[in-house]
Amino acid sequence: MGALARLFRYLRNYKTPVLISLVLTLLATGFNLVQPELIQRAVDFGISQGEVRSVVVASLALFATAVLAGGFHLASGILLVRAGQGMSFDIRNDLYRKIMSFSFENLDRWRTGELLVRTNSDVNTIRMFVRLGLLMMIQSIIMLVGSLVFMFLKNPELSRVMFILLPGTLVIFFVLASFLRPMIMKVRERLDALNNSIQENLAGAKVVRAFARQDHEKARFNERNTDFLKLSLKVGYAFALAFPFIFFLGQMAIVLPTWFGGVQVIEGLLNPQAAGLTLGELLAFQGYALRAMWPIIALGMTLQFLTMAIASATRIQDLLEDRPTIIEPERAVDVPRLKGAVRFDQVSFSYGEGEPAVDGIDLDVRPGEKIGILGRTGSGKTSLASLVPRFYDVTAGSVLLDGQDVRSLSIRTLRERVSLVLQETVLMSGTILENVSFAYRRDHRDQPLDEPTETMVDAAELACAREFIEEKEDGWHEHVGERGAGLSGGQRQRVAIARAILSDPDVLILDDVTSALDAQTERQIVTNLYTSLPEKTVIIISQKINTVRLADRIVILDEGRIVATGTHDELLESNPMYREIHETQSAEIRA
Repeated sequence: MGALARLFRYLRNYKTPVLISLVLTLLATGFNLVQPELIQRAVDFGISQGEVRSVVVASLALFATAVLAGGFHLASGILLVRAGQGMSFDIRNDLYRKIMSFSFENLDRWRTGELLVRTNSDVNTIRMFVRLGLLMMIQSIIMLVGSLVFMFLKNPELSRVMFILLPGTLVIFFVLASFLRPMIMKVRERLDALNNSIQENLAGAKVVRAFARQDHEKARFNERNTDFLKLSLKVGYAFALAFPFIFFLGQMAIVLPTWFGGVQVIEGLLNPQAAGLTLGELLAFQGYALRAMWPIIALGMTLQFLTMAIASATRIQDLLEDRPTIIEPERAVDVPRLKGAVRFDQVSFSYGEGEPAVDGIDLDVRPGEKIGILGRTGSGKTSLASLVPRFYDVTAGSVLLDGQDVRSLSIRTLRERVSLVLQETVLMSGTILENVSFAYRRDHRDQPLDEPTETMVDAAELACAREFIEEKEDGWHEHVGERGAGLSGGQRQRVAIARAILSDPDVLILDDVTSALDAQTERQIVTNLYTSLPEKTVIIISQKINTVRLADRIVILDEGRIVATGTHDELLESNPMYREIHETQSAEIRA
């Protein structure tokens, strides 16, 4: 309940419509509470005495109060719709901003399906509760209190029956709520698993088909869907069992006043001197009894809303309270340009509590130097590269840019002045032009971009992408599907390299992004980077010697440590590992 209460702070931006809605609800409830009194007057002063005029006046008054109550309820509902939609809009924006602030380490902990459910389904649950459940709860509480007051004023003795009936009903609700809440939390977890299964299979659809795993994945999805169904049925059965009993108690709110009140009406008719009820008073009392019981039944109906809203609020709050592991320093240093000097000072790094992926790295990269990093799979190449733009923070030691610890620089400076092209080439849905200009549009968001600029064409030329782009039917406006579908692996890599070059970084890091290219294209791209970007610091990570052989220096990593540095010729002569890799790869090329 605390998580839900904390989310209600988002309603502060909409306090005016909420307060007006509350006032309108009070007015509507007041008109509803007047109606039993009007019925009593119609019976006691009209029907019983044959006064048609009294019946007509009471009926017109009933009609007027019904219209006014309905109008106020309508206006109140519209205002709550505005508040609920606005609240969900703000929560969703904050959740998205939170996700955008996450470091790689945070994203490693959260699955995509979980994030989708929390930003969509859980937020919609909160919105529906504010729109329907909250209004019903407020109205029900006001109606319940008002009805009890009027019943007590009408007949204190008869109202005691209701004071026995109502607490029993409320106890049932609280017991049911405490029983259902953990079950509904599990339902949301099963929904997470279901969404993860869908997301993973859509993202990996080609892999599933390549290995003929459709039947296995269908069975896995069916298993998760069955778990979700079974738990959802348990929750549904619990509500289905509770509501008939609750409705039975609601019927008792009519039966008991009719029984005891009817006896008092008869006693009053037989003995006018005895204190009893008139027929109109009995009907009015029954009206208030119904108005007292229906709010409790309505509260029972909102119980599902409330329980689901509490579960969703807890899940949303967990996401909002997750602190990014990479945070902006208090006095962040903004640097418009870097010279490009990179220093790894006794750097170590581990993923969680595991073995060090990088262990005691000590390396200086001079401004404008072209460095190749070579190593087998799992040697720590990607981990080392990820530390420069602070995708992860070092476990020990420090990474320095131009002599400043990267942890003292602003995130904006790091991500704009250091460009890391990752192993996994990811393109966005849109055109080739939109993908190449991804970073360009960050700095020129107010300028329309209908055709590629000269710098974009130059970047594509350096990445050997211009030729295949212009050969496309729609050229730069060729549509690229999700994650680059519609382009070959090599084309995606060249677009990603062009995108990085266009961002005009001072330090450019390419993490094995030429793996899908033929040797000639790869050699041309590397040559272009070395000759056309003389002032840029370029770090090329690869498992292939041909990719790094032209570098000013080559660094060899093994098990997270630097085992050798030097030029291609120096390493061929002095390092057995480099020589072995070279001979193996040369033999493969000849074969």
